[in-house]
Amino acid sequence: MKHINLFLIVITAASLTACASRQAATTESTSTSKSAPAKESTKKEAAPEGAIVGKPAAGSKFAKLKIGMTLPQVEKLIGPPTKQWQHPTGKNAIPFYFGPDRWVIQYSYKGEGILTLNSGGDQLLTRIEVNKAE
Repeated sequence: MKHINLFLIVITAASLTACASRQAATTESTSTSKSAPAKESTKKEAAPEGAIVGKPAAGSKFAKLKIGMTLPQVEKLIGPPTKQWQHPTGKNAIPFYFGPDRWVIQYSYKGEGILTLNSGGDQLLTRIEVNKAE
């Protein structure tokens, strides 16, 4: 029994030492980066990610839309959809992933096509698919 207790104490001490040295290395790297002069960012904000499949006809409802619009903006601009549904994406199966793209909402507009929005967070428009047959 004494050997088991001694073994557990040694393993615990080794684990704590490894964690402490890892934290010290992280602290040193952040302190050296703080001492360097900060450069001003000249990059513009990145455009929202998304896709437009097909080309919306001039004057159509979909021609008014832009990738990155929120769900209330879309509904205010072009009205309610003909049909709507939602389904999980592949990221829904990732343990401890709570991003906004685990589920998507899809809106179908008759004679226009399908809009895809992410279901979490701000519910942003991520895909515009023009399909007159829809």
